[in-house]
Amino acid sequence: MKRLLVAVMVFAGLLTGCANIPDRTPPKVVLDAPGPQERQVRKPTPDLDPLSLVQEFVFRAGTPDAARTYLTDEAKQHWPRIPEPTILQDGFKTPPAPVQDTRPPQGSDPEEKVVMLTATQIGRLKADRAFYPGVQPVEYRIVVRRQPDGQWRISTPPDVLLIEQTKFDAAYRRVNLQFFDPEQRVMVSDPRYVEIEPSEGIEGRVMRLLLAGPSDSLKGAVRSQLEGVDLRTNVVRENDGAVLINLTQVDKSIEDRQRMAAQIVKSVSEVTTSPLRLNTEGRELVPQHGDWRQADVGSYDVLANPKPDLLGLVVAGRTIRSMRDGKPIEGPAGAGAYEIVSAAQSLDGSQLAVVHRTPNGMGLRIGKINADLPQIDLPPAATLTRPTWLLGDANGGGEVWTVLDGTVVVRAVRTSQGTWEDLSVDASELTADGGTITQLRLSRDGVRVAAVVNGEVKVASVVRTNDAVAIRLPRTLQGGKVKEVISVDWLNKVSLIVATELNTMPVASLPIDGLTVNPYNSSTLTLPVTAITAAPSRPAVVTDGSGMWSTQEAGKVWQAHQHSQGPGSQPFFPG
Repeated sequence: MKRLLVAVMVFAGLLTGCANIPDRTPPKVVLDAPGPQERQVRKPTPDLDPLSLVQEFVFRAGTPDAARTYLTDEAKQHWPRIPEPTILQDGFKTPPAPVQDTRPPQGSDPEEKVVMLTATQIGRLKADRAFYPGVQPVEYRIVVRRQPDGQWRISTPPDVLLIEQTKFDAAYRRVNLQFFDPEQRVMVSDPRYVEIEPSEGIEGRVMRLLLAGPSDSLKGAVRSQLEGVDLRTNVVRENDGAVLINLTQVDKSIEDRQRMAAQIVKSVSEVTTSPLRLNTEGRELVPQHGDWRQADVGSYDVLANPKPDLLGLVVAGRTIRSMRDGKPIEGPAGAGAYEIVSAAQSLDGSQLAVVHRTPNGMGLRIGKINADLPQIDLPPAATLTRPTWLLGDANGGGEVWTVLDGTVVVRAVRTSQGTWEDLSVDASELTADGGTITQLRLSRDGVRVAAVVNGEVKVASVVRTNDAVAIRLPRTLQGGKVKEVISVDWLNKVSLIVATELNTMPVASLPIDGLTVNPYNSSTLTLPVTAITAAPSRPAVVTDGSGMWSTQEAGKVWQAHQHSQGPGSQPFFPG
């Protein structure tokens, strides 16, 4: 197993390596260096039968060098040089299969066998080291031929690398690279996966991914102050233990250099506790600031996190009540002036958006939380999803999103005169092939949406071009496994929480790339769960058949909420 993990990790290093700045050199700064030296790889176990050969091929196929030793000489010439890793659920099968083709030499050649490898694909890791979900059954027809020396070798291999999930989890670690929202108000996490070994090069691998820019799923949605910048020398550990990151020439203001430092420190510090020595052409990136730690970086999350004293609200009996004490809030929304169905509070707590019943269907009102809520002029709609706020500015929140009749995404934007104007959002990629949106939540950093579409969870980026806004590149998370979803919310910047109608998994959390799913303990819940909400540094809260429940962790039992409002209530945190 240990040798397998090393093979997997060596391949990943090849994908992210740079020819003139190798990871495998001794720990010293170099300006010009040769490429990585040829490495010894473990060859196949002698005298394996065809089934065992294919199984061992998959176990060791984390690196092309190891995988190629299982191939015939001819197959080696045609196999991709660096194929993308495909991650499989544990427990692939390799039943023997007779050769069915009538084409010679197959079908009658005793020196040739066919192995059918069947598995469930979870997704793949692309060259940018981001995980792209794609749960589906897969089958590979692998032809094995006996060689003149009596050893079996693969003559027709899969055109991808195959890695079981447990081996992937052991060989890679997730790193949240940091970029900025388009207006550079808050930092945005971009999960990637880097090989754990060799440990002495991990900071350099992270740094190269960061310099390469956002993953495909976030292009156009975020900004990087590192665009156009490269490494001048290797990322190395100096004699005093600091990690030296020496960049090429930087022609930027002090403010932008500080943002560069923030991106680097927040990203690379996920894989090291050592101070980071940030230089450009051998000089300090930020004058009078040589070594950096996490504490040296200013906070870029204030606008994206609810204030600590905002403990959540709940829609109950057509009114808005506080989860702090269970009492109605002050103003018309707490007094029953509107027949409220769902609601959302701005991140700073000052404003409220509510969906309410009208004689013509559903309507949207937005305003100061304890004052009259003006009606927003929207097209008639039979349904509106629970509102969701874009992160605010110095003057509070200024944009609210909702979905009309499951297909039309609109955003109400506050004008300079203090009124609200409804504008469209291009959601055609999200609703393609007849998709119906029943929930939509903006991430608190404003660059992603999480949505429930036809009962499944999708995550997409928010791309803004001048005055146009579009939802791009939606990805289904754990398709076929996480289904019958009725509610979704953002647990934090990189995780979601969902409520489903599945008795086997009524509540679960997922990373935003969908690599895994983490079911919550449901032993104390009275199914079905009908609503869910979450926020950073707050407990998750659900409503079930008996009332409201909360928990801090997935493995712990749900506790009855101190100020439960009973079945049918709709709790919500700011956002």
